[in-house]
Amino acid sequence: MVAFAVMLPVLVGSVGMSMDLAQTFLVRQRLAGSLDAAALAATASSTDEDEIRSRVEDFFDANYPEDKIGVPYDLDVDIGDDEVTVSAYADYDTTFMRVLGISEIAVYRQTTVQRDVQGLEVVLVLDNTGSMSTNDNIGALRTATANFINILFDATSQPEYIKIGMVPYSNSVRIGRYGLGLNPDGTAYGDGDVFVTLPTGVTYTTSHNTTTANRWYGCIVEHMDADYNSAATHVSGARGQLWSTATGANSTRCSSAASCRGHGWRPDSSSNDPYPQDVEDDYEGPWDIYMWGKIIANNAKCTDSPSSGYSNSRCSGCTGSNSRCAQTYCFCEYNTENDGCPYAYVLPLTSDQEELLDRVDDMQPEGNTLGNVGMAWGYRLISPEAPFTEAEPWENDHWRKAIIMMTDGDNTIDSGSSGYSYYGPGSKNTMTVDDLNDRYAEVCDALREQGVLVYTVTFYSNINDETKQFYRECATNESMYYDAPSQDDLVEVFERISRELANLHISD
Repeated sequence: MVAFAVMLPVLVGSVGMSMDLAQTFLVRQRLAGSLDAAALAATASSTDEDEIRSRVEDFFDANYPEDKIGVPYDLDVDIGDDEVTVSAYADYDTTFMRVLGISEIAVYRQTTVQRDVQGLEVVLVLDNTGSMSTNDNIGALRTATANFINILFDATSQPEYIKIGMVPYSNSVRIGRYGLGLNPDGTAYGDGDVFVTLPTGVTYTTSHNTTTANRWYGCIVEHMDADYNSAATHVSGARGQLWSTATGANSTRCSSAASCRGHGWRPDSSSNDPYPQDVEDDYEGPWDIYMWGKIIANNAKCTDSPSSGYSNSRCSGCTGSNSRCAQTYCFCEYNTENDGCPYAYVLPLTSDQEELLDRVDDMQPEGNTLGNVGMAWGYRLISPEAPFTEAEPWENDHWRKAIIMMTDGDNTIDSGSSGYSYYGPGSKNTMTVDDLNDRYAEVCDALREQGVLVYTVTFYSNINDETKQFYRECATNESMYYDAPSQDDLVEVFERISRELANLHISD
């Protein structure tokens, strides 16, 4: 009995201390939960620093009312470029530990939250080439792209802080009416600036497979900046491929090799090369129209080899009974002049989810794989520089930028007199696959240097190891390169990347 009487205060004190410590742990948990909820809610709703602080206070008060155990104080909000750190103290008034001279215990908690997906710009550079018709692979790409878009927009209540752009590519990219200062529906786009030169007599068409001459579907060619003359006159009937600097009676004719270099291209040369304009984000154009054809010399005929797809009736300067070229150079328009031009046109960065999904539905397989061209225009869409200016400035740290580049094949270009692409008639340039690969890599380097997150995806099994390697090297790091050998894999990869971009991280 004496021993028990002696030990009783110790036993009661120990039990009391355990209860006080348990209550202190409860205060710690409640404080941490309230800070997490406040930080998440605030960063998910705004990028304005004053508004973030105000919302942190409101949410913290709502999640930790005064009648709860523990008295909170010194709520602090530290806002960095990419993270918001919220901390606070709370005092717990002890019950049993007072007998030991401890009347209160101070609890401190801190949480760090990465900014929400608002402030995110993403450009999807998507392979729309003819090989995507295999097993309806284009259908799998539509599904993957739609899921990607929906996941991002479902992750936020502030869709204006998500902007997505699209660049479907094949032989070229379809700029469409944007290049004429118009939206696809014909309303004014931006300031109405024109950055594609549409020759006299050529009209824009929404019909891809038209066989009617002088109809431009919206794809473009890149010309050399050197010797470009904005005052050059369109050679009559040449569909924009020949431009004359001659005056007087010869102003609409290709009267000499020297006078037909008005837009940088030399019809007397087989080595025209628009580098470095074709890899720059701040080159403002103008660009010339993509109109599949070949350039022939004096006394030649459009039906000369290669003759398939050509007729003398589509010659810009063939006259006489034999329909031969009657000037220094003539242009022969292909019977399906928009062959190889993607069906879907580019979509500048937008927060309009429905417009994005509509553009996904427009994608159809057509043409060859010029991945470097798609990547260059992805660079132009995510850059704040003209011709597209929807992107935030590079130095705006409150916005992240990302590009997802996808292909189902190796880069391919048709050379020789039967070829045509973003680089014009194949007989007038010496572009090779190695050139395409080198320029693709150069754009990748430029994007990474600007801090753009670069994801790359190779799809299907017919891609060689060399292509997979330079797609791997293009990505920001190796973990951001994905190989998707099946349609299910492609859908899964796009969903994974979208969730990764949408993810909010909480750390102690």
